[in-house]
Amino acid sequence: MPMDEILDILVKIQQYDEEISNIQREIDEIPKKIAAIERQIENAQSDLTEKQERAGQVKKTYKMKEGDIAENENKIIKLNSQTFAVKTNEEYRAIVHEIEFLKTENKKIEDEMMALLEEEEKIRATLSTVEAETRQLLADLRAEIEQYHTRSEELTQQLAKAENDYRTNYGKLPDIMQSQYRKIKKVRGKAVCVVTDETCPGCSSILTPQFLNELKKRKDVLLCDNCGRMLVYVADDSARTA
Repeated sequence: MPMDEILDILVKIQQYDEEISNIQREIDEIPKKIAAIERQIENAQSDLTEKQERAGQVKKTYKMKEGDIAENENKIIKLNSQTFAVKTNEEYRAIVHEIEFLKTENKKIEDEMMALLEEEEKIRATLSTVEAETRQLLADLRAEIEQYHTRSEELTQQLAKAENDYRTNYGKLPDIMQSQYRKIKKVRGKAVCVVTDETCPGCSSILTPQFLNELKKRKDVLLCDNCGRMLVYVADDSARTA
């Protein structure tokens, strides 16, 4: 195989290699993004449930306090009836004191009930809006999750194609070139760099004029003296890789 063709294949497999890495990186991020959205859904549902439960709790507490007032009123009636049967002033004062205490307690309970009514009114005024907003938010978030699933399927197909293209082109290289590519990639991450000026794109070291001239001849695979990456000169800009 002509060296010129080998150099072009090296550029291609580097491009496919980077494409595969980018696609795989995006695929790997999707589950994290979906998990974050699912946490948003869980929090939104939890917030709504909390407000709904609070509305029910307010009503239940209000009813209980109504019962407390009724119970105290019955106690007051009984105590009033007992005043006619007392035989000493001390007993009478004790009953009157208990009655006053119960009346004071009922006043406190009534104030608490008023506060509960105000809270219930506020909840009732906002709950329907919160429920509607939460339903819309959940619908939007679930749609976003579905989009990520669709994107994942698209990326999986793109990855399979890129991997196939990589294998096809990689298999065209001579065995010694395959081995060299693997070794450089293992150490440097990126094995091939396309030279566009007087520096190595991999490490930014300055290339000598003589070295550049040899690159432009495209007669051999030349390595950067500094980073050891394969350097390829390509006249066609569309074939360049970053």
